[in-house]
Amino acid sequence: MILFMVLSNKKRKKQAEDLQTSIAVGSTVMLTSGVYGKVTSIDADRIVIESTPGTKLSVNKLAVRSVEAAKPAAEKPVAAKSATQKAAPKTATKKPAAKKPAATKTK
Repeated sequence: MILFMVLSNKKRKKQAEDLQTSIAVGSTVMLTSGVYGKVTSIDADRIVIESTPGTKLSVNKLAVRSVEAAKPAAEKPVAAKSATQKAAPKTATKKPAAKKPAATKTK
């Protein structure tokens, strides 16, 4: 029983350490209070996040609950279909089957 507790404690500490090392500028984080924001700068034990444009919060690194990796800066926008391309034909939707009337009891 004690061995199980020690091993699970080590696993939990390792996960917390991995979370703290994965924090990077540009990453989106969620704090333990439920606030989401983008990391703008990192100090020794503090990070500054921008929750909305122009609103910056300075919080302790330990307040971070989860981290999403930073998205690449150059994303290609999806091109719209040109007028010369034909739209895909619409498929007919099937109507749901009619419900059967409830069975009546006979005596």
